[in-house]
Amino acid sequence: MTHEREHAQVRQTWFTELLATALNDLAHAERVITAFAAQQPDGYIAWGMAEGEATQAHRALRQAPSLQTAAPADQDTADATADALFELAGKVSQSLVRAAELASHPDDKMACLQAALHAGRLREALR
Repeated sequence: MTHEREHAQVRQTWFTELLATALNDLAHAERVITAFAAQQPDGYIAWGMAEGEATQAHRALRQAPSLQTAAPADQDTADATADALFELAGKVSQSLVRAAELASHPDDKMACLQAALHAGRLREALR
């Protein structure tokens, strides 16, 4: 029984770390895209789809019950480009799929999968 309990605890820790990282990355992407849009004359036309998907992914992930108890603080980094955002969206999407596989609560699984869908769409919008 002890081995099973340790395995479950490791699995839960990994899941929580994946959620926290994805939530921070999505919040960061949302801020950066909004800043890019605000800096260009037609910025909201050029960045609107990406901004919408980043926002939707962030909101979808926030619905995960596991994040209701301990929402992590957003991390901020200054250097971001469209290429970096593209890579970030891909990384977040993969992490969210992994988190969905680890989730034991159906609502956590659904939040992860919905956020992964929007992160994938964000990546497409950044192409």
